Amino acid sequence: MNAPRPTAQTERTTAYRYPERVTYDREDAYAILDEALCVHVGFTTEDGPFVIPSLHTREGNQLILHGSAHGRFVKTVSSGAPVCVTATLIDGLILGRAASHHSAAYRSVMVFGTATPVEDAAERAEYLARVVESVVPGRLSASNAARRPSVEEAAYTAIMTMPIDEFSIKVRAGFARDEPKDDGVEAWAGTIPLTTTPGTPVPDTLTGTRFPAPVYDPAIHRFRQN
Repeated sequence: MNAPRPTAQTERTTAYRYPERVTYDREDAYAILDEALCVHVGFTTEDGPFVIPSLHTREGNQLILHGSAHGRFVKTVSSGAPVCVTATLIDGLILGRAASHHSAAYRSVMVFGTATPVEDAAERAEYLARVVESVVPGRLSASNAARRPSVEEAAYTAIMTMPIDEFSIKVRAGFARDEPKDDGVEAWAGTIPLTTTPGTPVPDTLTGTRFPAPVYDPAIHRFRQN
């Protein structure tokens, strides 16, 4: 029998400010993590706190993070130190009649726990390939695929796995929370939607136009290599 999955809501994932914006739906957390191209990993060292960006991927209930094999992130996390991984998607700007009520429309997720280093170099190489495939689906499986990571290359790249068990989601949408005292202020109020607009791929000088460029797929918020 499988062990029961830990509850997402804990003392440190419980929100005390605007708790109505917080949920603990696992599928919603997965969706935010999957759409985000980058997460930020927070941890504390003897020199103080650090937050580093990391490309990532998700496999089931597990985050895959990578970084330098000799960086402080790996050295700290390998000792079992707690980490906090965050992903934030900005969906718009919220403008009110009062400056203090301006805000942003966003979807965010925070994941707490510990990460485990992948020790086997061949396994690390495979995980690196999965991160690349997550960022540009088909990049390593298309007819004009890029070369896969080698075991030698994986020797100086660290891979960390982290379960997505203790987490919270916070979503802000709608309009500003203007107060009646500002109803007479003659200023525009509303929401300005923001989206990520993909640019046209620019080939390097060696390959030129000999190979087809990745094509943006809005359904997955990624460029896909066909």
